[in-house]
Amino acid sequence: MSDHLSDDVLSELREALEERRADLTNKSKKALEEISVKTDRGGRDTIDESTEEQSTSTLLRLKDREKKFLNKINGALERIDEDEYGRCLDCDEPIPVERLRARPTTLFCIDCKESRERAEKRQSKQRPTFMDEFDF
Repeated sequence: MSDHLSDDVLSELREALEERRADLTNKSKKALEEISVKTDRGGRDTIDESTEEQSTSTLLRLKDREKKFLNKINGALERIDEDEYGRCLDCDEPIPVERLRARPTTLFCIDCKESRERAEKRQSKQRPTFMDEFDF
């Protein structure tokens, strides 16, 4: 299915994805070590504990985002292995190599992605908000 991508390009993209995966994995390991070192400290006052707790919370949120990105990377690598990489999930057209190089985890061509974003924007404008419940 990746007939529009040469073996060299697929190899290049796989390597970029694997490098990014290794980088994220290393960062996650370091973050976990940092968190465990922070929790082992004793004798701190409440302000220090609160600051460290806030810092840890922020770090965990960032790690969650990285975990989601890691899942996207793993999905892209699976699609390469299954020869399903590089085609838009919406229109089944080949995704241009330039787009894949810029965003190797992408699932959609530019046109379909933009169409999805416009639809999401319209949908978010239609959703009632908390303030819509009040009559001003």
